[in-house]
Amino acid sequence: MKRIRGLLQYLKGDAHLVVLSLCFALFSVGCKLAIPYFIGLSIDTIRTGDMEIAKYLFWILGLLAVGAASRFFFDYFVGMVGEIIVKKMRSSLYKKMVDLPISFFDGRKEGDLLLLFTNDIDTVRTGIVSGGAALFEGSVMILMTIVLMFVLNWLLALMVVFLTPISLIVSRLISKANAKSFRAQNARLAELTGLSNESIANLETIQSYGMGELREDIFAKKADEVRSAQFKAVFSSAWINPSSRLVNNFIYGSLVMVGAFLLIEQPSFLHQAFTVGYLSSFLTYAYQYMTPFNEVADASGDILYALSSLGRFEDVMNKREDVDEGKTPIGEAVESLEGNDIHFGYSPSQEVLKGIDFKIKKGQIVALVGTTGCGKTTLINLLMRFYDPRIGEICVNGSKLPDVSKQELRCHFGMVLQQTVLFHGTIGDNIRFGVDSATDEELEQAAKAAKADALVAKLPQGYDTPIESVVLSSGERQLICLARVLLCAPEVVLLDEATSNIDLRTEAALSGGFDTLLKGKTAVVVAHRLSTIVDADTILVMDQGRIVEHGNFATLMKQNGFFARLYHSQFE
Repeated sequence: MKRIRGLLQYLKGDAHLVVLSLCFALFSVGCKLAIPYFIGLSIDTIRTGDMEIAKYLFWILGLLAVGAASRFFFDYFVGMVGEIIVKKMRSSLYKKMVDLPISFFDGRKEGDLLLLFTNDIDTVRTGIVSGGAALFEGSVMILMTIVLMFVLNWLLALMVVFLTPISLIVSRLISKANAKSFRAQNARLAELTGLSNESIANLETIQSYGMGELREDIFAKKADEVRSAQFKAVFSSAWINPSSRLVNNFIYGSLVMVGAFLLIEQPSFLHQAFTVGYLSSFLTYAYQYMTPFNEVADASGDILYALSSLGRFEDVMNKREDVDEGKTPIGEAVESLEGNDIHFGYSPSQEVLKGIDFKIKKGQIVALVGTTGCGKTTLINLLMRFYDPRIGEICVNGSKLPDVSKQELRCHFGMVLQQTVLFHGTIGDNIRFGVDSATDEELEQAAKAAKADALVAKLPQGYDTPIESVVLSSGERQLICLARVLLCAPEVVLLDEATSNIDLRTEAALSGGFDTLLKGKTAVVVAHRLSTIVDADTILVMDQGRIVEHGNFATLMKQNGFFARLYHSQFE
């Protein structure tokens, strides 16, 4: 119930639609229950020879028409409420994802998160919204039929009321046992979605290594696990309906036999005449009374599945968002960046940075070099406050980073990742990603500075060419990302292997553009090709999470230490 109550927040402002759907449900049920009463009167009218049957038939036809119209609008508004909830849930989930800290996504499978946006939220709509509508309609049907059955014959009504719990108990026992099967089904399906997404995203690598058949075998194994889990869930839920129907049919048969006895014997303790018409109406009401239980039994599998999906959704929504309590202003310019005794690891058992110290002044170009896994990219992530140090502190203009607003901090920084990231849209949209208001002239200047103008000139629609309509090399994609950061004109530039996917000729052509970009700016550059950081003001040489050497290129080469060995190893 707590999870279902949480859905109510997504109905704020649209509660009138729920009220309308409930009103039409009442009209629909009322018309449906009035029809058997008039049918019973018609039967008794035929028996007594009265020719008023035409009047009752007119009422029946009118009730059918009103009931059908009410049912249509009930289904319409229920569907509308479901779509509104889905839209708001997806919007809330997307906002939550954006606001969560980067650490939340560490070790999480993309397929598992994508499953939340698609399958899980759709399952909530299908199971809980539609199931909730069926529950309300069924509850109204049950209450009204109980009243009408007692009006017609209190003895038969008591039989129905006392025998019905048998059906409910059977359904409850089976439904409770099914919950485990549906949780296992969700887990297997998330694994299959993640494997599918991973394979599609890395198809070139799979084919180049000739791993197609092996991946097919892995996929087939995962698909078989999903099939097995789904079969168990479907098989277990399939027991609900036959079991409840078996009990209901037993109850219905008992009513027919007792009703026939009362019709023939007419016992005096009933204090009312029991006619064929009454028996016909009563049996119809008894069937309508039991039908909602059958419908709830049919939907119980979907409801269990939906509750499992809703639980996964709420697990994410209840995660703590990225904390940003900083209020200290940076000022007009970043004058200094300083790190003091920084220790950090992505997990408690792992320490990536071990006692890092550095000082960066305005206008300096600082290069980070070292072997793979030594912590260069991690230090960049700390500067952007994607993570915070466990021990030690990073300061900007003398203020600790946690005291500075993340939004203000990142307004001063521009970052080009080692992995190129392009979004759905045109080439121009991707370059404008950080500055939506940029003019066409500013856009072209940024592309020219990044040496991406030649690439754009070859495209069929220039800057209006959709990303999805062209095949771009890794280097070309990187050029677009560089143009993006050039357009933002950040004060502090963070380049994490920015030229790793660009050939030597393009890199040489870009050197002038980088000189223009970095002139008068502070820059932190991560580079594997050590020839690209010859002109850096300071080079921080990292090994196993520590800074083992620092100085400019000439000084480090004279020391003939760790950096010199790295440099010479690239030319051997």
